[in-house]
Amino acid sequence: MPAAAPARRTQEQRSALSDQRMIAAAISLILEVGVPGTTLAAIGERAGYSRGLVTHRYGSKAGLLTQVHATAVKDWIGRVQASVGKTDGLAALMRVIDALHGFLVDFPDEIRAMYLLRYSSIDPGAEYRDAVMRTHRAQRRDAQKWIEAGQREGSIRADLDAAVQAELFCATLDGITYRWLVLPEVKLDDLRDLLKRQLRALMASPRRA
Repeated sequence: MPAAAPARRTQEQRSALSDQRMIAAAISLILEVGVPGTTLAAIGERAGYSRGLVTHRYGSKAGLLTQVHATAVKDWIGRVQASVGKTDGLAALMRVIDALHGFLVDFPDEIRAMYLLRYSSIDPGAEYRDAVMRTHRAQRRDAQKWIEAGQREGSIRADLDAAVQAELFCATLDGITYRWLVLPEVKLDDLRDLLKRQLRALMASPRRA
């Protein structure tokens, strides 16, 4: 009996597959030639599609780069949510640190592309700058929420400014990531453990320390 012909993909499945291929092509090109050298034509060629399809799907290079950043952020947020769960306070911050460590180890290309876009967004002319700003603000908001919850339940010192501490926490993670991307000798395991100890020393309520 002849083998059954494979089921044809739906339009939705074909669109999802082409999105995946174009985003993967964009990431590989960003890592090879940088953000300025990444073109829609090159992305289409590497992904196996025409430039016309890339333009139709994303509108412009800025639109595609925004989607690349959004894809990496979505993967990062998914990892954080899975790690943090319903925890709050110091426990949540510790789990975020562990999640970042795992993301750096498991998806170095994706996070490298994400940070190339983030730092390129400092340029006032970067059209995807607003998307990067929204992501930073959302991360700070989540960290502040966890800190304030820890203050309410007594695991984090009540005298700390939660907004400032949240900004410092996010900036520290960004700084560690940046230095790891630039300096291969950075010891991620040691930095992870040291940051946890210092956070406990700084934030832990005296009755919980």
